[in-house]
Formats: sequence, C-alpha cells, structure tokens
Amino acid sequence: MATENTRYKILLIEDSKLDQMAFKRMVDNEELPYGYTVAGSVEEAHTILDSGQFDIVITDYQLGDGTAFDILDSVKNTPIILVTGAGGEEIAITAWKAGIYDYLIKDAERNYLKILPITVENAIKHKRTESQLRLLSHAIMSTDDSVYIADMNDEVIFVNRAFCETYGYTKEEVIGKNIDILWADGHQNTEDVETTVYQRRKDGSEFPVSLTRSDVQDENGNKVALVVIARDISEHILTESLVRTLNKLKTGNRRMN
Repeated sequence: MATENTRYKILLIEDSKLDQMAFKRMVDNEELPYGYTVAGSVEEAHTILDSGQFDIVITDYQLGDGTAFDILDSVKNTPIILVTGAGGEEIAITAWKAGIYDYLIKDAERNYLKILPITVENAIKHKRTESQLRLLSHAIMSTDDSVYIADMNDEVIFVNRAFCETYGYTKEEVIGKNIDILWADGHQNTEDVETTVYQRRKDGSEFPVSLTRSDVQDENGNKVALVVIARDISEHILTESLVRTLNKLKTGNRRMN
C-alpha cells in the first residue's frame, strides 16, 4: 500500500496473517510514511523482489516454504531486518554474518513493533552513509592528486592509487608509518593549510609538491585525523625555470644588439 507522503518503500515478508495485520495497523496508527508490499512466502518474496526495488526488507525468520536466509540472494543491496519468535544466539550470529542489518525478537504482545520504526530509520540512514562513503572512496581513489590520511599520532591510515604511483610505496608499505618518511631532508613538516614543499619518494628522490591540509573533526569538534592532498608540481617548476632562462637569454641578446 502506498500513500501520498510515502518516504520509504518497504517489503514485509510474513506468513502470519495476524502479524501482517498488526504491521498494517501500526503503520496506520502511527501515520508512518511507508509504502509497503506484503509477501506471505519465500516464493512470493522472490517474485516481488525480481520486479521491484525497496528501501528496506522486514522478514520473519521461519516462513512456510523456507526461512529468511532463502531470500538473501534476491534482496541484493537492500537492508534487511529479521524478526523471529524463535530467538537464539545461533540465529542472530548467522543473520549478522549473512549481512542482515538487525535482529528483533517477536514477542507474543508484539511489542517489537514499537521499536521497529526506529530500527527502520536507523537501517536506512546506515545504508545511505555506506553509499556516501563508497562514493567518496571512489572519488578519492580516482583522483590524479595524491591523497593520504594520518591519525593523531601522525601515522598513515589511508592512501589512494595516485599516492602509490607518485611516492613509489605500496599501500602495505606505508600504512602505519609516520608521515615524516614523506618529508625531504632539510624541509621541515609544516602546519600551513596550503603550501609548496619538497617531499621524498620511497627511492629517496625529492620532488616539489603543492600541499593542501585539512583536519577531520568528530561530532564534538575534536580533531581525529588529517587529510593531505599533494600535487606533484615538478613539471610546473621546470617550465617556470625554462621560461626564466629564455627570458634571460632574450634580455642578453637585446643588450648585445
């Protein structure tokens, strides 16, 4: 069922008619912005999932023609909330290992429905955060500039592809190392947000970089990491040097003439 203010598309997989009715009643009474579809079996769930996309799947564990684990391949990247009256640590551990977001115990009074909306909200927020992080990671890994992140002990915790190509280190070789290994001899580490400095590759060769630093802060405003973007400007400096040399030659020729 969908309403005009639908915010989330939900698939409920539940073979109990009473539990189906309890879910629908909760959505109506709480005026939740859900557009929901109900499947009463594993087979029906497969058919629905093959023809539509959902923001979240809420499924009972024990279904008439199988269990919740039988629909995992069809769910793909949608968060799953498992609801079961069976309980048991073993099922919970198996569910989490299988990638199920959360696990709720179905009690006789159906009190689990009181926390279900919060669980749905948290699951969807978690999914969005994961998607944003994947997008950010892809963007950082794809950029031509070298990017490295250091923790509060100045130890490297992340490098992108361009960093490895420019500095000559593999990810395994540099993660956990102090960022001092990247600074050229005689060129002291700087706290400037933007600056031009010399850094050092794995083979010991020095090269000029345009450096941009940015602090990463937690929700309380505390500094937790440092992001550094380094652009190799060797060619730029070489070009500037050639231009200066040509200008000197031109000036000298004019004086001779």
